[in-house]
Amino acid sequence: MNKPVSNTPPALNEKAMKLVAEMLAGEITDIRPQLDFTTEMGFAYPAIEQTLKVNAEEAVSILESLAAQDILKEDFFDRLLHCPRCRSVHLRPSTHCPQCGSGDFARGIASKHVPCEFSGLEEEFVTDKGHVCPKCGLELRTSFGNYHSLGLMYKCHNCYEVFSQPEIQWRCLKCGTLTPQNKVSEVNIYCYRLDEAKRGWLEFELKPKSQLIEFLKKRGYEVTENAIVKGRSGAEHRIDILAARDDGIVTHDIAIGVKVAGDEIGLGEMFDFDDKVYDIGIHDKILVALPGLRTEAEEFARRQRIKVLEVKDLETLLASAAPQPDKEIEREPFEFKSKSQLIQYLKRRGYEVKENAEVKGRSGAAHNLDILAARDDGIIIQHIAIGIEVSGEPLGLDKVFDFDNKAYDIGTLDKAFIAVPGLTHEARQFAQRQRIRVFEVKELG
Repeated sequence: MNKPVSNTPPALNEKAMKLVAEMLAGEITDIRPQLDFTTEMGFAYPAIEQTLKVNAEEAVSILESLAAQDILKEDFFDRLLHCPRCRSVHLRPSTHCPQCGSGDFARGIASKHVPCEFSGLEEEFVTDKGHVCPKCGLELRTSFGNYHSLGLMYKCHNCYEVFSQPEIQWRCLKCGTLTPQNKVSEVNIYCYRLDEAKRGWLEFELKPKSQLIEFLKKRGYEVTENAIVKGRSGAEHRIDILAARDDGIVTHDIAIGVKVAGDEIGLGEMFDFDDKVYDIGIHDKILVALPGLRTEAEEFARRQRIKVLEVKDLETLLASAAPQPDKEIEREPFEFKSKSQLIQYLKRRGYEVKENAEVKGRSGAAHNLDILAARDDGIIIQHIAIGIEVSGEPLGLDKVFDFDNKAYDIGTLDKAFIAVPGLTHEARQFAQRQRIRVFEVKELG
């Protein structure tokens, strides 16, 4: 199997995990902001700041991070304007002439004198002699139709432009910057709530997952989360948790998948998990299923020897598992010296060892194994079938084939073969292809 490369997404930090835990427990439900113009941001989440012991900026950062990971859902609450220069929320709207930018203009009913095309506010046309155009001096007469009303308009006292709407700009009361409407910064404020579709996954991530990883590490496994492993087909597969333990004789790999859905997990998802694990060559398979499996998926899991755990099963398993020695067994490279040395080595690694074990295979045939070692990790029972063959010349393909055949029949996939004085080239190639660990020695001690 190729060495996995970690592809872990950004993990929740301690404070974010605490917030999620509070929300899962119902201590915090909807997270609503409060407008607070005494602060630079102009709003705050005081309940979050108090719970997590963080400042306003940190609270917003945590909430935005959880929303980006689809753990929290966000609902629009309000929008604030910020000065693009100093970030202050203390802005005052200011109206200006769209032509020259002056703020000196008047509002009123405007008219346009058709003959000379002069436009102005009503008071500009009023004289002692009646309504007279200030530009050409002609009287405005309704009967002649020589002018018409423009309605409510504005007129600039600086450039004399007549316009329907002034341009809005924003004056920062902190730094004095005047910013056009289209250049002012806008900040949306949100309310937050837990995405209930993620509840099961979060409940697993926050506690049972870390306990499971610690459980595996105490039993000598190296654990990789979100491991990317290249399969025999050339495709890359992501495994939620990959645990590997090198016992010197064989390397045990466990692929652990986590399936979370709003409803029971179906056959399709089970097949996908089994297919990718098969492609990367791992035979010990565990699936943590939230909330559970459909009937056809359960049958498939039994047939494919996939151990299925729901969160409650996992918690019970971890709580009831036998404690491991405080002192971890010192790792030692294994080198075959004698049969008795091999047996003692396995026992030090926590295996129960049987010599000349009689085992009934799936075919109904009885098989004798020179050594059968079993170790119960509490989560997986692992077996190693060990064959020993002694001859006056290198052993051929038939001996290795017979051993592999009976190991397959009894359902043991971890295999070691001790060949005295060794193997032929053809037998060695077969052993390698069947993943049989071979120890070639000149004599049996």
